[in-house]
Amino acid sequence: MKEIELVVGDPTSEAWLEVHHAANRGVWGAAAERTSIAEIVDVAARRHEVRRSFLVTEEGSDVPVAAAQTIRRTRDNVGTGGLWLSVHPDHQRRAAGAHLLARCEGVLRADGCVRIHEHSGAPVENGDAATGFALANGYRQTLLDHRQDLALPVDEAALTALDPRPDPAAYIIETSVDGLPEEWLEDRALLARRMSTDAPTGDIDLDEEDWDAERVRQQWNTPSPIWGIESVARHVPTGRLVAFTDLVVRPGQPDLAVQSDTLVLREHRGRALGLAVKLANLRGLQRERPEVTTVRTWNADSNAHMVAINERLGFVVTGWTREWAKDL
Repeated sequence: MKEIELVVGDPTSEAWLEVHHAANRGVWGAAAERTSIAEIVDVAARRHEVRRSFLVTEEGSDVPVAAAQTIRRTRDNVGTGGLWLSVHPDHQRRAAGAHLLARCEGVLRADGCVRIHEHSGAPVENGDAATGFALANGYRQTLLDHRQDLALPVDEAALTALDPRPDPAAYIIETSVDGLPEEWLEDRALLARRMSTDAPTGDIDLDEEDWDAERVRQQWNTPSPIWGIESVARHVPTGRLVAFTDLVVRPGQPDLAVQSDTLVLREHRGRALGLAVKLANLRGLQRERPEVTTVRTWNADSNAHMVAINERLGFVVTGWTREWAKDL
């Protein structure tokens, strides 16, 4: 085996990305997700991440065998690294994955990370080869998420029947397409901070993320190949945003919308605001991007309330994602 470090965006990176796509197809078949080099580069900058990419090829040839990327955060939770590792299905069980994993763990350790927090997914509840690989290499499971899919379009009559119609004297629902209004940014920063601590994290302690209006502006209001739509609930008496949800459509898979985050502030829960903003966003998505045929979301199995909301909307479970952690 021969290992090289590459820069994502150069010609070699397409072969690197195809290893990830081939491994994903091996797990999910026709339902495999796809990404693009443009998206990977864009996301790293927006998330304040430093990424290093590695490709393993057969000795004496340029045939790709395994690919990986280390993810080091520079703004918050800087001691917790990420890892994206794939072995091509034609070359699995030949030690390439273990070799590349050891290399990436060493890189993250040298970069000052004290642990790795990552995930793997499969269409079977009990896990697959990635589950066994993680356990064999000292990773512990911190959380189990349900992957849920919604087929589009959803009939407007069905959406109307589900709509909780919040009291307009108490809450109004607003939607923004491909960018957020300037007057949202301060409140959205607060909601993002709360999202980082209120969402289930399982058996791992993560610090509150450092969000301010400028970070929200960079995330949502600078040119990007990723398209987004967001709906919020505004508390009329105070004028503050108290709930949000967003969907993104990525260039590598324009027929799929991915649910990013949904949150209702604790003090405003119990009023069906989560359902209200999700319905508004679905309506906007179907209006703006009719080519999208699937909405996909992930929720911890312990988050029964959000899973139930998704089921009311018509989402069905299509897979399970395990979150993993390992101390370095």
